[in-house]
Amino acid sequence: MEFTFSNFTLPSESNEELDRLIEANSTVYHLAPKTTFCDIGEDLGGVYYISKGRTSHYIVGRDGGEKLLYTLSTGWFFGEPATFLDQPSTLRSRADMYTTLYRLEYQDFHRLVDTSPLFRNAVLQDNSKKMLIMRHEIENITFCSYKERLMKLFYVAADRSELVDGMWYNQRVQYTQNDLSIIIGSSRITVSKLLGELCEEGVIRILNRRVQVNAKVGSEMW
Repeated sequence: MEFTFSNFTLPSESNEELDRLIEANSTVYHLAPKTTFCDIGEDLGGVYYISKGRTSHYIVGRDGGEKLLYTLSTGWFFGEPATFLDQPSTLRSRADMYTTLYRLEYQDFHRLVDTSPLFRNAVLQDNSKKMLIMRHEIENITFCSYKERLMKLFYVAADRSELVDGMWYNQRVQYTQNDLSIIIGSSRITVSKLLGELCEEGVIRILNRRVQVNAKVGSEMW
């Protein structure tokens, strides 16, 4: 699994042996975009592995406001802490796109951790990287302005496989202003203002409501 110290994670390289092992010991679920498949206080019923697609996981305030904790892509696990600690979910989890999940029941998860070095190492790496993501997010909230957080998100989510018009990168994910406000922890009004400023500064451009990021401006962050 890839990550860039950001709560937006990238898909991992396929490990066919690991995929076969998980598939043989799990139940498959197919989710439509925007499906909330687990909420705070609910029993996860096991540990999930993202076979295909992308999911977002939120912490929720007392007033119902959401803050994105992380977005997980193909090859990532989630639900391990709740399973190890025998606790209900502390997050709201939602599919961002058509997503295929494998759910390992508690007993199967623990058995594979005990008996399969391949599986155990994958789980440990996953959790270690999430810890680094959380540390980065604390630093991000503590030291970075809303504008800097927004810029970092656009740079991390940039699709660098192809330049558009010689200087622009498309985004792997196109977020709404509401999505962006949840991710950086601000209001939609603030996001709208910041998008305008970034356009004026040449950091991004918006074509047909789709954000593109300036490859030259963000080169120091690639």
